[in-house]
Amino acid sequence: MNELAKKRLSINFKQSLKYLMLVFNDFFIIALIFMFGALMFWYAQSMKTMPANLWFYKPIVGAILWLPLLAGHLVTLVKKADLQFLFTQDEQMDDYLKPMLAYSLILPTILLLLVAGILFPFATVKAGISPLNYGLSVIITFLFKFTQLEIEKKNLLFGNKISNWLINLLTLLVLSFGMYYPLIIIVGVGVVLSMVGYFIARKNQMFDWRYAVNKEQARKNQVYSLFSMFTDVEEKQVNIKRRKYLDFLLPKSLAKENPNKFLYRRSLLRNPENLNLLVRMTVFAILVSWLVQSWAWALGMSALVIFLTVYQLLPMVNEFDSNIMYRVYPIVRKNRGQDLVKVLTSGLLIQWLLIGVFWLLFLPIDLHLLEAIALLLVFTLLVTLIYLPYKTKKN
Repeated sequence: MNELAKKRLSINFKQSLKYLMLVFNDFFIIALIFMFGALMFWYAQSMKTMPANLWFYKPIVGAILWLPLLAGHLVTLVKKADLQFLFTQDEQMDDYLKPMLAYSLILPTILLLLVAGILFPFATVKAGISPLNYGLSVIITFLFKFTQLEIEKKNLLFGNKISNWLINLLTLLVLSFGMYYPLIIIVGVGVVLSMVGYFIARKNQMFDWRYAVNKEQARKNQVYSLFSMFTDVEEKQVNIKRRKYLDFLLPKSLAKENPNKFLYRRSLLRNPENLNLLVRMTVFAILVSWLVQSWAWALGMSALVIFLTVYQLLPMVNEFDSNIMYRVYPIVRKNRGQDLVKVLTSGLLIQWLLIGVFWLLFLPIDLHLLEAIALLLVFTLLVTLIYLPYKTKKN
């Protein structure tokens, strides 16, 4: 079983590496470097001006250290077929899960070390936390993550299941108040070790295969959903469903709607690949604008984001070509490119509006900012009136 686990982990690593190479493409790497540099610049400048030893600094440090715990659940790679072929291997599942547990600790550990390193100057200089106490806090955070994964592992057995939110809440409280009272950190370590010992002692129980399969499918869907925000994921099953909270964006009357407009509007709002693309690009533009704190840089980056949004949504024009019902029904496809232009124009105008509103909230308001909002609107209209019709005129 141990060899089976290592083989599955190797296959899973290669699959994840394939998608990570697509996610971290040249554009995204440049964007990350730019965002990280802007964040570090803001961090360094803020450290010079912010007052020291305010009462809420220490709980903030604890809460930030707690955030990496939210990443990474227990990887089991249990398959549905295991219900038939491995159900007699209950006693061997502990050997199978040992490398899985170690693998599951990699991502949270990397994130914890990264966050702890960035937060160290603020914690020791501004929050007044001793390096020893800070180091203990990082260690107990890691121990809590190990405990969380160990509990997830024991939850795979038949019996009462313990929710992860309990261990998360306990960790948050220990880290927040432990910054004031180092003794809490020591007590917290004792509690962690006691909980680990208790759950490790739960043996001689049968493995809950159906629960394990469902948990692993849910975990994989979360990972695939994350990858699908940046690239197409073959293994992910697209779940197209109605989102009632977005129905207000649809026309109330269908009198002016032709079949192509009807399909494209609902594809944009109900297909998670299209909707996620529009949402994440909008959020990215807002986040970059907030980090740079400059109307000129915000204008340039947001214009680039809008253009990339259009570029990535253009394949929608052929989205229904493989649908047999779209071919059977007497739908006129001659001007469907123009119909897509009208639908995407509405989506891009909403994107521009959201970016403009957040600019007014986060950036210094002056005449230049208002001019930038107007110029971004002009750019959006040029893209929808010139670039989009040119790219879709053959459809």
